[in-house]
Amino acid sequence: MWQDALFWIFDKAVLAIFVGVIANGMFLCIMSKLRPKIDISPHVARRTDKNGKSNYRIKVINRTKYPIVDIRAQLHVFTSRQTATGDIWASTAITLKQSDPITINKYDKKDKDVDYAYRFVTYQDVENIWNDDNIQFLRFRIYARHSVSGFGTFASKDYRLKRNCIKEGEFSKGDTFEIT
Repeated sequence: MWQDALFWIFDKAVLAIFVGVIANGMFLCIMSKLRPKIDISPHVARRTDKNGKSNYRIKVINRTKYPIVDIRAQLHVFTSRQTATGDIWASTAITLKQSDPITINKYDKKDKDVDYAYRFVTYQDVENIWNDDNIQFLRFRIYARHSVSGFGTFASKDYRLKRNCIKEGEFSKGDTFEIT
């Protein structure tokens, strides 16, 4: 009699654990689809004012159907340095005007204000800091969290040749990385 009761309890416990594992797996599978999708412009836009000072812009587009939050962006110039044990990469931070906007709105082609796109701006002389394509490159990195699931994502873009990456002009408004 007690063996039947023990078997019944063991049977129910295994069933409960199995159902719990399956339910958690399904929940995580659904939630993992709710990850931010961020596109980064393939070029850096340079805008020169009438005084000859330049600012540089990198555009990102939130392709997610929900806003993204907790955004942090960085811009660095990486320089190869020779050491006794081989090459290492040293980075020089380039200050972004606002590297941590609170939110970038959800992707919506009908959004006339284009709140799903954001331009990160620096007023530092990027071309003076990035002065040798043979040993240097520019790297933009961004981290953001999905506003519903809380899952984060990291995206980065390397700009390798200055003459191919920096374009004079301003990014067009909307779902495009065109520089005019």
